[in-house]
Amino acid sequence: MKSGVIAKLKIRRIHNLLNEDVEELHDESKKEGYNLIDKLINGFKSGENKFSKKGECLIVCEIDNKIVGICGLNIDPLNPRRGRIRRLYVLPPYRDKGVGRELVKELIHYSNKHFKSVSVNTGNLNVSEFYEELGFKKYDKENGITHLLINKQPNENRQEE
Repeated sequence: MKSGVIAKLKIRRIHNLLNEDVEELHDESKKEGYNLIDKLINGFKSGENKFSKKGECLIVCEIDNKIVGICGLNIDPLNPRRGRIRRLYVLPPYRDKGVGRELVKELIHYSNKHFKSVSVNTGNLNVSEFYEELGFKKYDKENGITHLLINKQPNENRQEE
């Protein structure tokens, strides 16, 4: 079943979250007690975080023209030479089918053009293994980072440490 879902999914960059149909993501995340979609929407409304700085990116995963997942890459607030994976959310029926993995893999690939490394703060220890399977290493040297991935592909355009 996993490969069938992956074959149908489409990853797409978005530039204005407010023009996208994320109502189901918003409703489901709130039912689960998560406020990350609220934070995304409020960040776009206020202009505080539109994932629009150099190197930043916000993407969605669509299956049959329905947004089933979202994830973003910001400049890490602790180190501007590092990207930070933010706001990963996948609708419950699409979990464990490769949607989250494809979103994060796409952002890792994108980050190679801009950053030497990528961090994440899982906020949920149950997803540590997910990030470790994607190459992230546990990291507890700085406040707010649970995992770190060193990008392997050199690129002359990315920010130097």
